[in-house]
Amino acid sequence: MKRTERRLEQGFVKILEDEPFNQLTVAELVEASQVSRRSFYTYYTDKYDFLAAIERRIFDGSQQELKKDRENIIKFQEPRKQRDEEKYLATQDEFYHFATFMLENKAVIRALFSTNGDATFAYKLGDVIKEELEKRNEFYQIDYATSIPKRYAEELYVGGIVNTFKIWALTPSDEKEETVDEFLDILGKMQIISPYHLFKAKRN
Repeated sequence: MKRTERRLEQGFVKILEDEPFNQLTVAELVEASQVSRRSFYTYYTDKYDFLAAIERRIFDGSQQELKKDRENIIKFQEPRKQRDEEKYLATQDEFYHFATFMLENKAVIRALFSTNGDATFAYKLGDVIKEELEKRNEFYQIDYATSIPKRYAEELYVGGIVNTFKIWALTPSDEKEETVDEFLDILGKMQIISPYHLFKAKRN
C-alpha cells in the first residue's frame, strides 16, 4: 500500500469513529488524512470508489490467507475431522493465516464492521469465506449433512464464522483483546457448541 493510500485509510478509520460513512465527505477525508484533494482523486473517483478499494484489499488479502490455510491442509492431506475434539483442534490450522491477517488489519476491519461502516461488509466477507469453504469441501469430498436445506446450513455455518470475527474486531477498548491463538480457541469451540448449549440455568 502506498503512503497516500495508507494515510487515507487511517483518516477513514478515524472519521468513522464518530461519523457514518454515508455522511462522510471527501473534504473531511482528505483533511483527516492530511493529503490533498488532488492526491485523493489521483487514486479514486469518489468516496464510494475509495470504500470499494479498501474492501477489495481486505477481500483479496482474505482470499490469499485462506488459501494459505487450505494449502497447509492439503499439504498434510488431513482428512476432515469428525469428532468434536478433532474439529476444535483443526480450527487452529484452518483459519490461522486468515485470523492473523484480520488482526493485522483490525483497525480498518473494525471500522467497516461498525454501525458507521458498510452495512454490507459482513455479507461480502461471508461470500469470500463461502467460496473458500466450497473449495475445501471439494477437497474433503463432503457436503452439508443436516435435516435442514443446504442453503440454511451454509448460512448458519458461514454466518457463525463471520459474526465471531465481527465480535473480535469490535472488542470494546476497555476489554482485553484476544490474541490470534485465544481467538482461534474461541472459534474452535464455536464450531462444536450448538446454540442450545450456550445457555445454562441461573443460580438463585
